[in-house]
Amino acid sequence: MGARPNYKQKDSTMHKIIAFLTILLLLSSSIAFSQVNKSDLTYDDVVYKREFNIGIKAHTNGFGLAAHWVKIHSIFKKTVYEFELMDLRHPREVRQQSIHASGRTTSRGYVFGKENSFYNLNVSIGRMKSLAEKARKSGVGVHMYYGVGVSLGILKPYHLDLIYDYVPGSVLDVRSESFNEENGSLFTNERYIYGASGFTYGLNKVRIKPGGQAKFAFVFDWASYNEFVKALEVGVMLNVYTGRVPIMLTEDNQFIFPNLYIKLMLGKRW
Repeated sequence: MGARPNYKQKDSTMHKIIAFLTILLLLSSSIAFSQVNKSDLTYDDVVYKREFNIGIKAHTNGFGLAAHWVKIHSIFKKTVYEFELMDLRHPREVRQQSIHASGRTTSRGYVFGKENSFYNLNVSIGRMKSLAEKARKSGVGVHMYYGVGVSLGILKPYHLDLIYDYVPGSVLDVRSESFNEENGSLFTNERYIYGASGFTYGLNKVRIKPGGQAKFAFVFDWASYNEFVKALEVGVMLNVYTGRVPIMLTEDNQFIFPNLYIKLMLGKRW
């Protein structure tokens, strides 16, 4: 069996998170001086009781989709129920082309040394509090959001199209397989990798990895007092699982995933 790939350490996620949290703290301190004045409120400011929106999310190690059902207590406080589907990638995943790729082939790009793809279904509850008086004067609301919940991790075996009995110039014998003890010498040798298999390969062998999630963010809402939601959420999230998540064929797979994220949300209030 081939040796498992050894990657050079290049983790910088924690430094990014520390810098990002510092910026968030400075921002929260600056806007704390402009709190909403309750005596200026009118009936129109509290007429909405519910909100639903959907969002698309980009984070440090992947992408995601989210849906939010919101209970509006007042313009100062909301309860947010969030359902989110996203992927989590190992910091060392690098997509590359097969050495067999050419203008006459259809080989897919692949991640060398990857064992499993990892997806997450997150269900959380959170609170959103209004921070800035600027929201009522200009229509841009600044809110603080924090939430916690459960994370259902889904591991799907990563399949590669492997070349058996490789002879240059001959017809290739290509088989789609996930990593195992028998094909390890092929799976970890670029010479025998034709490319990545399709997404559907491995769906019949998914495994569940339970865990939890916490997040803290600022939400900038360009329609705080209208029936339509147009908002940008910027924050930090932490996913924690019951054991190391075997994404790569290395010894440094982690069970804690800190990430920065940005999310665009569109929806409606009523």
